[in-house]
Amino acid sequence: MKILMIHKFYYVNGGACRYMFELSKLLEKNGHEVVPFSMQHPRNHPTPYEKDFVSNISFQGMNFAQKLLKAPGITKRVIYSKEARNALERLIEREKPDLAHVHMIDHQLSPSIFDALKKFGIPTIQTVHQYKMVCPNYSLYIYRNHERCTRCVEGSFFNAVKHRCHKDSLVGSSIVAFESAFHKRRGTYDMVDLFHTPSQFTEQLYLRHGVPQERVWQQFYTINMEDYPYSPDFEDYFVFYGRVAQEKGVMTLLQALDKVRMSKLKVVGEGPHIPELQSFVKEKGLEDRVEFTGYKQGKELHDLVAGAKFVVAPSLWHDNSPLVMYESFSRGKPVVGSRTGGIPEMVRDHVTGRQFDPGDHEALAEILSELLQDDALVLEMGRNARRLAEEEFAPDVHYQKMKSAYDKLLNGSR
Repeated sequence: MKILMIHKFYYVNGGACRYMFELSKLLEKNGHEVVPFSMQHPRNHPTPYEKDFVSNISFQGMNFAQKLLKAPGITKRVIYSKEARNALERLIEREKPDLAHVHMIDHQLSPSIFDALKKFGIPTIQTVHQYKMVCPNYSLYIYRNHERCTRCVEGSFFNAVKHRCHKDSLVGSSIVAFESAFHKRRGTYDMVDLFHTPSQFTEQLYLRHGVPQERVWQQFYTINMEDYPYSPDFEDYFVFYGRVAQEKGVMTLLQALDKVRMSKLKVVGEGPHIPELQSFVKEKGLEDRVEFTGYKQGKELHDLVAGAKFVVAPSLWHDNSPLVMYESFSRGKPVVGSRTGGIPEMVRDHVTGRQFDPGDHEALAEILSELLQDDALVLEMGRNARRLAEEEFAPDVHYQKMKSAYDKLLNGSR
């Protein structure tokens, strides 16, 4: 089978990229041919298909005035990129793929690619990594007042303008609301045959948005578990790792730690929230119990997580299906996770970890105190977490389920 793999980045830039590359390797290992389509970028993995990719566009480092000056060109490409549509048409004509697997396309590629796929009758599956189709700002979260929000799922996309959901900007929010309304009105996403959601939470959002059940399929992501070997032993610390942003809830974790006078926390990662967190640590006199390690990868990251007693995922927003939990479970580390998004589907309370309501630092403090004093419970939940990973996330398991979904699409049934 020749599979067209479409994602806006062809280098590792977050969990969606990592899953896309992992799935591509898995398909190639099982004898399929994978043809990528993406955006040109200096960091791209080497591929003979780079010449077929769309030209590079970046929004980083641009202030509001610069964006306004370039607004007509940027907006045109973001909402409907003729370049991406035409480039994909040429690639399809030459390669003649059997099926397309789409990941994240917004802004750098745009939903115009679905017109190219429809033109050639290519069966299409899209993995839903974020909430763009049902939420103009992607995240179901209003950053200016820290509110989880699903108003647009069943209501008007222009709620995004009313609440200035996109970077607290009226202009920016108007553009993303128009973009979402435009594609809903023209039925762009009706061209997707099957939506693959990694969480039941996201599956339910799509159903509430009006997508028929036969077009939505829930299946966890996969990871290469050999990269995250079972590591049941631990030292006297626990970790948060990932992007350190406000919506990730690390402040809740620090507030809980302030009430639990034992063990140490390592915050592994970088992000805009670190200065505020460091100020809190200094104010509360927690310097000897909290370590900000900065960004880590490879063996350094592995050793930090492998030595931890457990991992905390204190998200405030509706995290879809964070890969941090897949990696932690593969290592045999229980996760203490907030009860939001897809997290509770993996963090099964008292089985693979513990749950608490997002932002509830007092409940989190009680859980931390319990786990830090009960090594046997931590080990038991770690074993359960590893077992869940083997049963649900293992590459061979994922391949069989994905291949079955592909076969149904090729046979004309959803």
